[in-house]
Amino acid sequence: MRSVKAAVKVGVERTEIRDFALPSLSGDDGILRVDAVGVGGSDPELYRMTRHTPAIMGHENVGTIAEIGDRAAERWRLQVGDRIALHEYLPCHACHYCLTGNHRLCARTDIFSAGKPQRYGQMDNLDPPHLWGGYAQYLYLPPQILFHRIPSDMAASLATLAVPLGNGWQWAVLEGGAGPGKTVLVFGPGQQGLGCVIASASSGADKVILVGKGKRDRARLDLALRLGADHVLDADDGDVGDAVRSILHGQGVDVVVDTTGDVDGSVAALSLELAAPFARLNLNGLDQSVALRPIKAKSLIVRAPRGRTYKAVELALKTMAAKRYPIEEMCTHYYALDEVHRAILASAGREVEGAIHVVVEPWR
Repeated sequence: MRSVKAAVKVGVERTEIRDFALPSLSGDDGILRVDAVGVGGSDPELYRMTRHTPAIMGHENVGTIAEIGDRAAERWRLQVGDRIALHEYLPCHACHYCLTGNHRLCARTDIFSAGKPQRYGQMDNLDPPHLWGGYAQYLYLPPQILFHRIPSDMAASLATLAVPLGNGWQWAVLEGGAGPGKTVLVFGPGQQGLGCVIASASSGADKVILVGKGKRDRARLDLALRLGADHVLDADDGDVGDAVRSILHGQGVDVVVDTTGDVDGSVAALSLELAAPFARLNLNGLDQSVALRPIKAKSLIVRAPRGRTYKAVELALKTMAAKRYPIEEMCTHYYALDEVHRAILASAGREVEGAIHVVVEPWR
């Protein structure tokens, strides 16, 4: 049997290159040759965890069909040589949430309800077929994959942005309501935040404001202006609230998305303060409480961003294919399979400066 090389997380921030046998197919499954995989915004956090170890991480996966079973080819309408981008979700495709396009909430995939969520990059690789993450030369495709075809002329590295840009469409537009006549405020200029900027600008929002902080975010804020942001703010340069009020001539913001994690709750508090009546807020702090009084006073809709729908990724791929914005400039750093450790650290802003979207190319 052919051997497959993979970067395996074997402990907290420890990775080893290991060899696995390429799985045999049953007829309902397939094998993907991994052309490129993006380092997701959650990867540095997962890399610090002891759970799901040993595991092959990597969930922003793009590749080419290398082998496919007869029944899988008929069901998926794919053949050897087709190029696809994958969601990390491996859902049931039969529950209420799957049937309404919310595979992120399927009991199989939900990180809050499933003891061992069925997601690429988060499943241990102790038992065959082993290949459950993109930091490998090949990836196993079980019957329940969720995928998108990608244009033949789209670079694999660019297509790895389908998931984070899909999040941007989901959080800012499909859930946030960004569009003509709306003002949008985004906290955090990482790949998710820049995705929100691109989606908001593409949807026709009147003004898009992005907030970053410090030296690390300077290049990201500069890039955001080329990706559709109307204004960028460095929180270290002054009062963000005053700056936003000045830009909007005292009016409130219609859409707010926080992609920072909001460790101390300051982003949530400022978002409530700056929100216009009837605004929609997507707030990302997991452990923060939010006061009900300002929500009631302004009749706000407050939710937390959680993944994306199938539709959102389709919108992201169409946005990239349209080439209205230089989205490829987000892909700043490229690494080989034996450099996965450094790639994840670079994505977290450690040891490497200037990284925005980091790409691992297993065949590099």
